Amino acid sequence: MTTHLPKILVLLVLLMSGCVTSSKVLEVGKDTFTVSATADGMSSASSAREKAFEAARLHCASMGKQFMLVSESVTRTRMNIDTMVTITFRALDRNDPEYTRPNIQQAPDVVIEDKRK
Repeated sequence: MTTHLPKILVLLVLLMSGCVTSSKVLEVGKDTFTVSATADGMSSASSAREKAFEAARLHCASMGKQFMLVSESVTRTRMNIDTMVTITFRALDRNDPEYTRPNIQQAPDVVIEDKRK
């Protein structure tokens, strides 16, 4: 039984470690892209965020460009168990005038729309 103990421990660690997956980077406009990463219930939301940012940075680097965050959203999926982080970003040349310090503001949790017209 003791010879199987290390295998059982490794299996338990793998089962409990959770999983983080990311989408492909999609172009949504000129120099603008989006990517999502989802952490299952066993992984932390921060690991999904790290995965999304890393995919974005790698995409920019593959084009010889700089990463610049445009927006970020966090949503709960699959019966509120998983966490999905979606970022929209730009891939810009270092000397592009739009490549500046981003003015990051948290998106509102609730949007009120007045439909009276």
